[in-house]
Amino acid sequence: MDKPEKDPIQATRPTAKQQRNSLKGGRIAVILIVTVAAIAFLLYVTILVYGLAHRM
Repeated sequence: MDKPEKDPIQATRPTAKQQRNSLKGGRIAVILIVTVAAIAFLLYVTILVYGLAHRM
């Protein structure tokens, strides 16, 4: 029986460069999420302090 040139069952592995690029994209996404969360938290604290200062 002849072997097919490309076996559709075998998965191709990403190259080292592709792995680095995918990790880089993941890091950028995590940094973006953390940055937005930090800004939202600071905005919340600022509004809270502003509200408490006006009650006094």
